[in-house]
Amino acid sequence: MLFKELLILGFLTGSVYGLIGVGFTLILGVGKIANFAHGSFVGVGLYLAWWLHDHWNISPYVVVVPAMIGFGLLGFVIAELFEWRGKRVGEIGELLVGLALLLLISGGLQALFASDPRIIRDVTVGNVDIGGITIHGSQIIAAVVALISALGLFYVIRISRWGRAMRAVASNPVAAGLYGVNVPVARRASVIASVVLAGTSGVLISPFTVMTPDAGSTYLISAFAIVIIGGIGNTLGALIAGLALGIIESMASGYLESYWTTLVPLIIILAFLMFKPDIGEA
Repeated sequence: MLFKELLILGFLTGSVYGLIGVGFTLILGVGKIANFAHGSFVGVGLYLAWWLHDHWNISPYVVVVPAMIGFGLLGFVIAELFEWRGKRVGEIGELLVGLALLLLISGGLQALFASDPRIIRDVTVGNVDIGGITIHGSQIIAAVVALISALGLFYVIRISRWGRAMRAVASNPVAAGLYGVNVPVARRASVIASVVLAGTSGVLISPFTVMTPDAGSTYLISAFAIVIIGGIGNTLGALIAGLALGIIESMASGYLESYWTTLVPLIIILAFLMFKPDIGEA
């Protein structure tokens, strides 16, 4: 029974990891930007949902669509910042911008909400019995939305003209530009999509997640592990890797000491960097 419960919970968690990983693999593969602030946007989504619920009694599920629009606008600003610094300083400048955003967002959350853990109370959407195991409805909603979003994005990238342009930029931006693809626009689109996916993931998991200002760092490490496993620019690989990571973490938390849950992504990153011959697009 414990194994089945851990497997189901790992799958539910992994589906959200997959959505976060899809956003990160897009910005790495298409934008060629290692945005260290990616996990921090998950934290912003968490605290945004908590603040609206705590002060205005607004359900996180009501916030999802407006949050996507808001994170889209934020993503546009972030994309312009990366594009502006990229032209002036290059890749090192982009790395520093991402690091500065990580520190700024984490520090801002710390200043606004202190270090006390926060949780959203009284958000009930029922429970579902799966094989004798009771699963909170909020977890199922988050998993379903995450899976649909990740698979939908994979489908769009594979068949649409916009998706083909982004894949061309991920493969060879110079050649894509020669064939008429607007490379800066594709880069900006990848940044915007990554911010929207990360922030929306935070809103979705807020009803069953304990929030701390440094949560973004944890999700960033998980996102790196997902991209290394699934391949840079491979959205389907990111989704599968996210599911695998969620299940592995769940098993570790059930059968090992609690600190292994934090160590699992780091061990995966180290192992793949040492033994995987190529971490490019799978």
